[in-house]
Amino acid sequence: MAKNKREIKTVKMGKEFSNCPACGYEKGFHNMFRKTVDNGHLKWFLICPKCGNIYDIGLTSTKR
Repeated sequence: MAKNKREIKTVKMGKEFSNCPACGYEKGFHNMFRKTVDNGHLKWFLICPKCGNIYDIGLTSTKR
């Protein structure tokens, strides 16, 4: 699998994160997951379907 070369932008989570800060898209996000090497958890990223920017709002998930 090819490595993802796109920049992941870290965003501080406020009350809600539903609009893309870059392009203003207002209909939510796609999801992307990446395994972490250190603890086996999954990092959970949000991708804007309109402009393709990737955002990290601090979500993680435990891998089963």
